[in-house]
Amino acid sequence: MVIASQIALARFPRPVNLLVIFRGEICVDVIHAQRPDRDDSTTTTIIYVLKATTQPKVSRRSKPDAVIIGQIQSSLQIVSQSTNQIRVHEELLRAAGVRLDRAGAALLYKLRLYADTPYRVTSLAALLGVDAPTVTRKVQQLERLGYVAREPDPEDGRASLIRLTRSGQDTVDRILAAHRDRLARLFDGWDDDDVRTFGALLEKFSESIRRDTEVIYGD
Repeated sequence: MVIASQIALARFPRPVNLLVIFRGEICVDVIHAQRPDRDDSTTTTIIYVLKATTQPKVSRRSKPDAVIIGQIQSSLQIVSQSTNQIRVHEELLRAAGVRLDRAGAALLYKLRLYADTPYRVTSLAALLGVDAPTVTRKVQQLERLGYVAREPDPEDGRASLIRLTRSGQDTVDRILAAHRDRLARLFDGWDDDDVRTFGALLEKFSESIRRDTEVIYGD
């Protein structure tokens, strides 16, 4: 692709020698020198210098190779199986110094994630994908431990809203810190650049999952 770039509009004595200086692809100067053996007042005008630049072609990415997709699928299955193992959760809770079962930790995490929005039991049940009686029993347990508190629902006096207490927030923070420590250990022996690249690509992949989920649920 040829681009016309106006670099000068000047009249030079003739005859003239021109030296066009480029820095990279940018014209930075035009030098002229008059021949000493002639006194010619004839003039010429330089208006445009054409420079050739190559525009990179934007290629459409083809569908990912089936073998690569298979490798990603297998890797995600390993990640899912590992993160959902009861023993892994028990070890994280032990490392965090928290005596709490997996269901209780999940409920606290949801309340921590949406700390600005107190929830009814029915809303928490929908958020966790379990039935309301199960959440009611778990809330009662967490309330006895001092991790959650009930407050009246201003829109319905018969209902209560569940919120985290300060103790509940601290408990979730300790669990998350233990989880980050475990993740850090998993990257032992990795090059720093590889960890950064993995983090960036995983964030991009997570965003694709979020968008796809919103389409499925119509959010």
